[in-house]
Amino acid sequence: MKKGIIVYLTDSGNLPESFSVEEAMAGLGLPGDSTVLAAGTEGFYDVEDACHLLLTQGAQHVSCVKARLNEAGKLEMFGDPLRLYG
Repeated sequence: MKKGIIVYLTDSGNLPESFSVEEAMAGLGLPGDSTVLAAGTEGFYDVEDACHLLLTQGAQHVSCVKARLNEAGKLEMFGDPLRLYG
């Protein structure tokens, strides 16, 4: 069963200019097969679009977890994952 995880960035208004989505997501070490970053700023998916993307890529289980940038500029997750599908 393929698992997809959406990481919802709660405060995306203060992203540094050098922010790399690929590096930030790799640093989280999430157990899913596919991960997508969703945020409120332009250029990122919203949660609904991210869920649709994961489902079209074959994910049979989709969860969403909240994240924020810490002082070091890295993503840190907080709260419990919420199952959206499957």
